[in-house]
Amino acid sequence: MGWKVIYDIIFKMKIGIYISGLGQSFVNETVEKYSERLMNEMSFNSNGVEYEIKTEKINYTVDRTSTVVSICEKNEQGKLMYKVYDFKYHEILTEKFNSYSLVLKNLWLFLLVVKKTPLIIRRLFIPASYNRPFQTLYLFFIFFIITSSVLITIPAVFDLILTSKISDAILALKNSIYHKDIPYISQTCIKTVSETMSPIIVSAIALLLLLVPNANFLIANLATEFVCANDYMEHGVQRQLLQGNLELLVDYITENEKDCKIHFHTYSFGSIIAIDYIYPFGNKVSKNAEVFCEAIITIGTPFEFVKSYYPQFYQSRSKELGDKLHWLNVYSIADALATNFRNDSKIGDSEFGIEKTSNKPSNINYEVATLNKFGVVEFFMLHSIRVHGMYWDNKIEGQSCLRLVYDEMSKRNLI
Repeated sequence: MGWKVIYDIIFKMKIGIYISGLGQSFVNETVEKYSERLMNEMSFNSNGVEYEIKTEKINYTVDRTSTVVSICEKNEQGKLMYKVYDFKYHEILTEKFNSYSLVLKNLWLFLLVVKKTPLIIRRLFIPASYNRPFQTLYLFFIFFIITSSVLITIPAVFDLILTSKISDAILALKNSIYHKDIPYISQTCIKTVSETMSPIIVSAIALLLLLVPNANFLIANLATEFVCANDYMEHGVQRQLLQGNLELLVDYITENEKDCKIHFHTYSFGSIIAIDYIYPFGNKVSKNAEVFCEAIITIGTPFEFVKSYYPQFYQSRSKELGDKLHWLNVYSIADALATNFRNDSKIGDSEFGIEKTSNKPSNINYEVATLNKFGVVEFFMLHSIRVHGMYWDNKIEGQSCLRLVYDEMSKRNLI
């Protein structure tokens, strides 16, 4: 072991940056919960040592904040053991889209589904190493049904208008002008369409509202986050602003945490944000990333999903960090969105990483569901999509994948 490695282990403070998934923005999954789970694992692996967390908020720019959680020994000395900052990117990613109406949001989501449908169908026959193409087809079909159910209210509104007394007056005016009924908008035609379509429309919307609690809220969030994630990956929308803010947070940490090493703790889409920072597109990696970044932990990363449906996203990436970075990847075979960085859907060591780099993730398998549970019922209940949220329980006392993450970090002297 070299002197530099020994110095880093003994003297350099370990700092985490927590980047959550998109869905975490409205299910109350926080950096405090994540840090408490990590603290619990530290306690389980320590003899007679208790820990506590201390929380504060900082401004790393004038209008951007971060919640900072410190894990300390619970004694008079209160020795600091690990510190985690969170990076709140959801507002940055979605701020342009949030001003749109519910109908417009659903229209954008509907158009996105239509646009992606040919590629989704193609992946059924040419998976391109992504092994859940049927689940993706089904998921996009659900998106289609949801958006269609909302958008179909538009003709329902017109139907109500046309069958009202106002429509009678309009038709009477037209008849007085032209002295005859206009065949394609006659009163009889309007009533026939109304009587046929109204029950269908009302039933569809009622079913949607019955099956989906807080439907308006959930649909708005679904449309906003999915469309914004697509725009980020396909068109670079908000990428410069988001990555610039992440760089500002890293810069704040390196200036205020002397002799530190930074670890990214990421879940789901948050891992795509971190990978985008560490392996920037077409640019030299930042000095902060090169000097201070030591590790990335990706949990349930949709790396292969993105690679399959956005094939240009990982191309022409900077490879400067190479093997300097510890990369721990937590995945579940039952999770349709998680990546095992293999050319099959089996448990085992990773076989690839970022294109044309030698740095392959160290795989950590974590399963809470039966691996062979892939029947018809499970397919239609989106079992392999729901497993994506099972890397920890909502309550911090529950077991989580952080038990395995902590063990591996400890072995590598990362914590």
